[in-house]
Amino acid sequence: MGTSTSPVAPVEETSELIDYPHYGTLKEIYARELTRLAAIGVTDPDVASTGGNCYALTGNAGYAPDGRSIYLLATTNGDPAVAAGEPVTSWAVGLYDTRGDSVALAMGEASVVAPGDSPDALGCAVTRARTALHQYTGGAPAGKFALIGDQGVTWIPA
Repeated sequence: MGTSTSPVAPVEETSELIDYPHYGTLKEIYARELTRLAAIGVTDPDVASTGGNCYALTGNAGYAPDGRSIYLLATTNGDPAVAAGEPVTSWAVGLYDTRGDSVALAMGEASVVAPGDSPDALGCAVTRARTALHQYTGGAPAGKFALIGDQGVTWIPA
């Protein structure tokens, strides 16, 4: 004979669940890039979930000229996440206010010139983002922020 049990609601997946095996793989794939971030002064570089099972490289990027604490998010190939299983052709780095602002304060982009140069391109993108933050934030047109890429400065709507 069976016993009756209360019905249980099905478990729903959420974008906040981290795929730990994938996370670990990304830490291995991007170990050189994480080391490069640490070498250029980014503290606590890591792989972080950005939601929807997407990941980015992240770390504490210091302070904005106005004293706000900032962090960076780095993604590859023009996508909103780091690539897994495909060559890295470019890096995009956004600098954000640690108090939860979802709009970048400044951005930098850099192309990977040759296979194996991914850490150098990432370092270049970080430098460009920092330069955009320090040189252009005060003079940005209303509602825009600076992005420095391979083609120079571009104003991006905030």
